[in-house]
Amino acid sequence: MFTAVQKIQLTLPCARQRLLPRRHLIAGPYTGEFGYELMQWQGYVRARRSAYESVHVLTYPGRDYLYEGCTVHHHDVELRTAGYNYGSMPRAEKIAMAHRLAEKIGLENYDIFETSLICTRYHKMLFWRRDFRLFQELPRPGGFRDVAFHFRAINKTGPDKSRNYHPDLVHELVEKCRAAGLRLLCIGHPNYSLCPDGVEDCRSVDLRETISALCSVRLLAGELSGPFHLANLCGLPTAFFADGEWRIENCRGWNPFRVPLYVIANDTMQPPAELVFTKLRESLADLAQRTDGFQRPPYTLPAQRISWV
Repeated sequence: MFTAVQKIQLTLPCARQRLLPRRHLIAGPYTGEFGYELMQWQGYVRARRSAYESVHVLTYPGRDYLYEGCTVHHHDVELRTAGYNYGSMPRAEKIAMAHRLAEKIGLENYDIFETSLICTRYHKMLFWRRDFRLFQELPRPGGFRDVAFHFRAINKTGPDKSRNYHPDLVHELVEKCRAAGLRLLCIGHPNYSLCPDGVEDCRSVDLRETISALCSVRLLAGELSGPFHLANLCGLPTAFFADGEWRIENCRGWNPFRVPLYVIANDTMQPPAELVFTKLRESLADLAQRTDGFQRPPYTLPAQRISWV
């Protein structure tokens, strides 16, 4: 967290970059949560591109898709230890990493736009704006699947240890869906998510592959996490559960394309498989009605301003 004095001190580099940008921009390093990169960071970076001759983004491997028109570089920060929100790396360490990148690629006359510069809603409103686009790729062969699942499976450094849906519940839920004839696939990072046997495995480090999978289904379901914001940016409805209404309210605020959001449970990350299955069937039926049998897109263009800042 930043002190009041630090927040005031950060106003000067914000104003200088906004009013007097240099020739080049290094955006990052981004070392925080996937959801914050999707619904906050990459939107701000995209909006800054036109002010610079070139933009160099430093982020996790596989995230290149988010930064069209930029040159993307990868760091080796371990996601399990990165921390929450925008990550736990100190500002001085981020700036030093950005300078090392500039030296490596021979870059001069550059700004460093890193997450400290959007540390408060006031900095965001005064100096920056976000630019979101709808992510769309050709669907995978084989026709539309009914449901994509993201089953989170990561134990991060920090206090939050209860967000992974238990594997026993995962398998029970999948068996119920398969018995009902639903076509399924799983997305996520192959090291940080589960894919049960018998389910089409679309887990990938490369976001382009993940987006192609999301463009192949009617609905994304599971415990609320970063990939649900990615689905939102693909115009895909989601059905999710969370252990607090505050998480759900944040998700509702992060809905630039106004896709339908279906809440399975708002008080637990371990809802019974039978409840999840029932809610999925209800969500698919409602979605079919809203879209005239899936003939109309479930999203609305253009992107609206995000109320949550």
